[in-house]
Amino acid sequence: MTLQSIRSITEYNISTFRRHYVSEIAGSLGDLGTFLPIALALAANGTVSLASTLIFSGLFNILTGLFFGIPLPVQPMKAIAAVAIARSFSPGSIAAAGIFVAAVLFLGSITGLLQWFTRVVPIPVVKGIQVGAGLSLVMAACTTLHGLGWTHPSWADNRLWAIGVFVALLLTNSTPKRLPYALVVFIIGVVLAIIRSSLKSNLPSFSIWHPSIVIPVGSEWSEGAVDAGLGQLPLTTLNSVVAVVHLAADLLPSVPTPSVTAIGLSVSIMNLIGVWFGAMPVCHGSGGLAAQYRFGARSGASVVFLGVCKLVLGLVFGESLVNLLHRWKMRVESRCTCLRRRGTRGGWS
Repeated sequence: MTLQSIRSITEYNISTFRRHYVSEIAGSLGDLGTFLPIALALAANGTVSLASTLIFSGLFNILTGLFFGIPLPVQPMKAIAAVAIARSFSPGSIAAAGIFVAAVLFLGSITGLLQWFTRVVPIPVVKGIQVGAGLSLVMAACTTLHGLGWTHPSWADNRLWAIGVFVALLLTNSTPKRLPYALVVFIIGVVLAIIRSSLKSNLPSFSIWHPSIVIPVGSEWSEGAVDAGLGQLPLTTLNSVVAVVHLAADLLPSVPTPSVTAIGLSVSIMNLIGVWFGAMPVCHGSGGLAAQYRFGARSGASVVFLGVCKLVLGLVFGESLVNLLHRWKMRVESRCTCLRRRGTRGGWS
């Protein structure tokens, strides 16, 4: 990438943000529905550091926005995350999985194998991957509704809110000028979370990030690479590299489309750096790009804004957020234990 191309991308980012800053900010939030639940679940299990995840994903958001000039997401490696949550991976195991995938992608990028793979994969397969990614997010959202009642777990978190948010999404689709739906929903969610935390005296406090190094040892290498990394490789290659390049060309034809090699190197470098500090393995993805575009993002300025917010949050509040997660997890486990005991007494199991 030449200095001239970086300068033109920077000018495009700045001009787009100045003209459509509300849409850019709203669009930057489009992929948080995938990022936050997985990051919080992994942090609650002690598998990753939430502070490191926020800081390094924030840095990667900023860099991808500056170098590529498109709303390219930085999202969890979902196959690795699913295995890590199900099997309660150690920090070393999930780091090994991220390093394995990053190393394979790095070799594929510098040798030209990714370029060859992109040429031989039919376009219908790529489009099918994009549809599949969208459907998987829809199914994941529907699954979470099973744990909600009409009035519980709380007045601020129940099925009524979910239905209201969905109806609002449909209404914004029919308006001539789209409202910043994601931004409005995010602000409402933050306000409700602050009110609930204030009532329970659980607000986060200032706690500066203290970095620590994670080095996989012994069986953690094989556990991470074989049990989680191998399953992630096809998903990352097809959805996070090949499909995201095709989708970027379709959605943003006026912006230079990143090459497959550049995206592959980006994913590999992110993980070859972040996971050593306990950060969650991350990638780019067509689903996240589509979500951010849908909610208004049109340039790299959107993800730069998101990256700055993540970076500040991780540096200043990261450790206290982890403590809140642990207290929340203990409270949930305690309630589940009480329910199981009551059920045993009542005759159900």
